[in-house]
Amino acid sequence: MEEAKLVKLARKGDHESFGQLMMLLKDQAYRIAYCYLHNEHDSMDAVCNAMEKAFTKLNQLREPKYFKTWFLKIVINESNQILRSRQQVVELDVKQFENLPSKATPEKNEDLEELLNSVEPTERSMIYMKYYLGYSLEEISRVTDTPLSTVKTKIYRNLKQLREKLVQREALQ
Repeated sequence: MEEAKLVKLARKGDHESFGQLMMLLKDQAYRIAYCYLHNEHDSMDAVCNAMEKAFTKLNQLREPKYFKTWFLKIVINESNQILRSRQQVVELDVKQFENLPSKATPEKNEDLEELLNSVEPTERSMIYMKYYLGYSLEEISRVTDTPLSTVKTKIYRNLKQLREKLVQREALQ
């Protein structure tokens, strides 16, 4: 069933429709939360808290067609709340990138992991959403509540810096 239709039914009190919406988005929500939190249990907590908030505040959603973006934004907010409560630095688990087709050697994977850990968590999650989850720049902009031009700048600036650092490292070897 179409997502917007499920949202309309869920707004009318159809719990089954809300459950179907959550089943559609649970994997993406978990991946985004994990990208922020780097902890399985905290990520699950963030997703569960986001589901609860989405259920209770579903009537505040203006456009049913933006449910996915709205929900993922709640997941990000919940992840940030958990981060604030722990007050720790977040590291991205680069092992998630290992499933991507690559000719990289284990040494290059370690370099990439180290370099990605040097990127600020919010910007790292933008890179992750773009190149691992396949989100468009517009979707990332809506999910992170960041202007499109800022999303583009942050992603491409970080990629350029990462590329330059990799080239420098290879030149030294």
